[in-house]
Amino acid sequence: MPHTVIASAVRVPWHSHHGGYDRLLDYLPETERITAPQGITSQKIAAVAHRWLRRRCPLPFYPAEHFATDVRVLSRRGPAHVLYGDEQFWFSRHRPGPTAVTYHQPPAHLTRFMPATNWRRLSAHASQIITLAPDQRAFFADHLPEERVHLIPHGIDTAAFTPAGVPEPDTRPLVLTVGWWLRDWDVLDTVHDQLHQRHDNDIELVVVTRQADQRTWHPAVHVLEGISELTLTRLYRQAAAVLLPLTDATANNALLEALACGTPVVATDTGGISYYTGYGPATLLAPPGDAAAAAEAVETLLGELGTAAHAARRAAARERAELFAWPRIAEQVRAVYRLLEDEQ
Repeated sequence: MPHTVIASAVRVPWHSHHGGYDRLLDYLPETERITAPQGITSQKIAAVAHRWLRRRCPLPFYPAEHFATDVRVLSRRGPAHVLYGDEQFWFSRHRPGPTAVTYHQPPAHLTRFMPATNWRRLSAHASQIITLAPDQRAFFADHLPEERVHLIPHGIDTAAFTPAGVPEPDTRPLVLTVGWWLRDWDVLDTVHDQLHQRHDNDIELVVVTRQADQRTWHPAVHVLEGISELTLTRLYRQAAAVLLPLTDATANNALLEALACGTPVVATDTGGISYYTGYGPATLLAPPGDAAAAAEAVETLLGELGTAAHAARRAAARERAELFAWPRIAEQVRAVYRLLEDEQ
């Protein structure tokens, strides 16, 4: 490509090393990563400017690091890609060059961020918008020409998240939940209680999350926080099922990580979840807010342990994840970069 695409490489701190949307850039060597300034003086200047300008930005999550990256993108010419538009694309909307922007939040959350008139004005500054789920694409297609809105899924590192052998028959089945954003805690608590009442200590219930001390957990649940990616991957591989009750979603890192590890998933059929799972054997989907259906789906997976049906689900999970391998996703994003080039 004649011009290098600059990309704002903000790292979301709660993602594992090989997780998160910024891993996309590992498969786009033609990009130049723009990060927040690293020097102490530059960081202090950015912090002061952030305190003054933050009031002029309606984005709800706009920390100093994102602001500093936003400003650095603003100052650069040529094509650019803002990886987290929900959290970065504000001041950089005035930059001198064509810009692609990826949005991650569901339409309901975007609507709460700002009124439609603000979204229409902001969207007009993006040359191309990348969305991660079909309902997001419909949301932005209401604000700018449809041909400028692209549905390109989130990716997964299928080399880092891989299957292993099935758990030994004499081990306690593990039901694993990972994550915190847009989780339906009421459904999770109810399912945990039902599973515990039926299986008592013959089942292991584990939740990997952040801010674990901010809520009360079922006494049978083992809660983990701040674990290594190696430990997380081992848990995915060991689990009989990954349970993901959700209130809304576009893409979901935990869903893709579990599938890549060959683990069947029980998830809420909301937002973009069915776009990522399909309706094959790898995932059982429950209606929103339906704890009974989620518990029944988990019981189905537990009842199949050690059978050919469960092995088939594991194989289907891995096969589904491979559709979202980062090299595939990078090629789709590269096509958007070519559109940016055409605007130069």
